[in-house]
Amino acid sequence: MHLINKLKEISANKPILFTTPGHSQGKIIFPQLRNLIGKKVFKNDYSEIIGLDNLQNPSDTLLKSQLRSGVIYDSKASFYLTNGSSSGITALMLATAKKGDKILIARNAHKSVINALTLTGAIPVWLDTDWINDWNISNNVCPAKLKDALEKNPDITSVWITNPTYEGIIADVAEIYQICKEKNVMLIVDEAHGALWNFHNSLPEPAIKLGADASVQSLHKSASCLTQGAILHIAKHSSITPERMQKCLNITSTTSPSYILLASIEGSIEHINSLQGEKDLSKLLENIEKFKQKLEKYPEIIFYNDENHDPTKLLFKLKDISGNLVAEHLENKRNIEVEVNNDVSLMAYTGIGTTNKKLDNLMSSLILAMKTLPQRSSAPLCQNYFTSPHVIFSPAEAFHKKSKILPIQECQGLVTKETIVPYPPGIPILICGELIKQNHIECLIKAGKKSIEIIID
Repeated sequence: MHLINKLKEISANKPILFTTPGHSQGKIIFPQLRNLIGKKVFKNDYSEIIGLDNLQNPSDTLLKSQLRSGVIYDSKASFYLTNGSSSGITALMLATAKKGDKILIARNAHKSVINALTLTGAIPVWLDTDWINDWNISNNVCPAKLKDALEKNPDITSVWITNPTYEGIIADVAEIYQICKEKNVMLIVDEAHGALWNFHNSLPEPAIKLGADASVQSLHKSASCLTQGAILHIAKHSSITPERMQKCLNITSTTSPSYILLASIEGSIEHINSLQGEKDLSKLLENIEKFKQKLEKYPEIIFYNDENHDPTKLLFKLKDISGNLVAEHLENKRNIEVEVNNDVSLMAYTGIGTTNKKLDNLMSSLILAMKTLPQRSSAPLCQNYFTSPHVIFSPAEAFHKKSKILPIQECQGLVTKETIVPYPPGIPILICGELIKQNHIECLIKAGKKSIEIIID
């Protein structure tokens, strides 16, 4: 624990610092904030003082910490991200694409990919992902469709997929890699929701072990890291060099990273890589399995059970009851908030800190919902808005176009200047530069959208 130990050493030495941050290790703190989070956080909040190294040019403590992580993940190089996986996605596109390059991107991509397209000037070629109507969610990438898209677009330079999907659906990365290898294109994987995969044999294989050139993982989503903490990996076989990656990360990352957050990244990796971490992860998976088994006596409560699904994403539905109604019941009646819900299904996100008590609370709440909530009176609202965009302008071109705002009912057949993204899951309904279609308008009206910024030149 290079960084954690160095922070302990510096704090014990009590240096007199005429440096940032301005609170001077907690000398002046807003009282209500101090009461909320405590003073010790501020005592360990340092800038790039002697001994703590520099994330933009690591040569000592941070370098040693990241090198150790590279050994743990069996990567060519691993890089800590203090602005989430989003900053890693942008840096990876900067490292692998230039203006005008054509990139094949699965339509269920996170908005960070759109932002990266805007900054790089790369041209997206969109790959449709099928819709699972029974659950009202997107499926993952179909290798056959991917191969067909590459054959139709021989000038593609890289393929970008999300694995797993937000709801935990797993793609066949090994097969996708073989297709990419045959076509001599790079494979980049947004593995933000697979941060635990390296550490238990009951979970899927991580992307860089299946052939991907690079991946990002959000340690804060499912491991014990503070929010915003993530990591980027370059595979040993990849042509991406650590030096190139560092230059690109320096463009997308802050020059003043939080060392508390960096220590949290290091600590979460050390934990899940330890014997205790393995026990904690095994216990989580065991508790999830028992949770599902206990609910088997209630056939009205249905779980998504498939070998191509991450078991830590509890995807479920109540027969003939709206998923939105169930989510509302859980929140208002039982003080439980799930990660995402739609008119059919819900997804409860679990992580290394999910206790059996929490699962029991969810179980009793679902049984109550099943017994008390009314059945739906009409068919569920299932709408696949992840349709392949009709691209008029690339995101980079659209960003610089003149625009005006129109009422949403007047926008069909026009081109959007804005990317419209519901959160969760952070996947765009409309992408800047795309032709606006009637299904977009219907979906956005249901979501409460009243106007759209459209391109006028």
